[in-house]
Amino acid sequence: AHVARLGATDSEEMLHTVLKKALLEGQLTQEGQADGARRWQFRHKEGTGQGSASIDDKISFLVGYERKKCAALLFMGSIFGLLGFVFAFIIGLMKFLNPHISEFHERFASGNGYFPATVSEMVHNPQDPAGKCVFAFEFIGAIFIFLSWYPWELRNVYIGDSHCVPVCKNLSWSMFRQFCPPCGMMLVATVTTTPFAQATQLDYFCIAIHLTGAVMLFAGYAAVESHCLGFLHIKQHETMKKTLKPREVSLRYLCLVGIVICYVVFCTITAVVVLPLEQWGGKNDVWEKRTITDERGFTFNKIVLVDTASGFVLWLKILSYVSEVACGLFLISSFLVIWYFCEERTTDLNDELFSVIDLPVDQTHDSELPTCVRFGFNGCFRAAMQTIDATEQTPNYRH
Repeated sequence: AHVARLGATDSEEMLHTVLKKALLEGQLTQEGQADGARRWQFRHKEGTGQGSASIDDKISFLVGYERKKCAALLFMGSIFGLLGFVFAFIIGLMKFLNPHISEFHERFASGNGYFPATVSEMVHNPQDPAGKCVFAFEFIGAIFIFLSWYPWELRNVYIGDSHCVPVCKNLSWSMFRQFCPPCGMMLVATVTTTPFAQATQLDYFCIAIHLTGAVMLFAGYAAVESHCLGFLHIKQHETMKKTLKPREVSLRYLCLVGIVICYVVFCTITAVVVLPLEQWGGKNDVWEKRTITDERGFTFNKIVLVDTASGFVLWLKILSYVSEVACGLFLISSFLVIWYFCEERTTDLNDELFSVIDLPVDQTHDSELPTCVRFGFNGCFRAAMQTIDATEQTPNYRH
């Protein structure tokens, strides 16, 4: 508006005055010329065979690279998470079938080995092989999934930033998906639990944190996936209706149903197992407090396992354990289905990277460069400021 008020002629005279003053006062430096020449030449000399690329090409490459990297991180995180649950199941089964290789190193009166009701209980000791395997695989998998930022990079899960979690109007479902399930997975892997019979008052803090992480992982993921697919009475997001393919919807819906059913079964059976089932003919694990002497001769009281469960109680514990493993496998399968159907994993990037080194200055003639580049940006700016300071009596010009 100010330039229009001054008029075209006055504007041209203003520019010529500034540039002339810059030349006369020696504000231009050789470094400024070289820097401007390199910038202009690198951006505009395309097709020279020397790795130059346009701004559009660079942006397209970077966007494609980031989204393809996201898909790769999601896949690797899913594989590590899958291996964690598989190893947990195999090690738990081996310890049950052969009690001598377990931490108890003995065969009990019931004739059965100790079978934990949950995966968390089985891997609660970080010094145990099962604890080491599950911690390593699940934590690495959670880190990969978290670093992928897949809720913001993959079209088949992105539902925008407008729809928010009901209890927090400033937290979108996409951001909730980014933080809640992966962080819950990290809590489950790092904060181990303790069998209830051996737990102390301080152990209950770890148990509470561990259970919170499990709810964040399974229930949190099921909640946000329900908004993508339209589960039960939850309305499907409009973006997903246009983006998702029917086959992908079917597979993801199957995984979601599996997560919900297995998690409900797991929580129900876990609550039933801790009840006094002996009055209904069941035989639960028997724990007793005994005085233990360690290898250094010190004695202390410790709650130890005397006998293991049998009958229908044992089957309830097995079903609880299997349901938790199945819930984790359905969750990992959902990640793999998302990865398989995302278009970003098939992005075809250029086989040659654009160069980050500017071409020599002598390949560009001054006549090919814009006026401001030839004069030097810093020199023009300093001269313009001096010119403005010298003409403070002209309000429009000063503004």
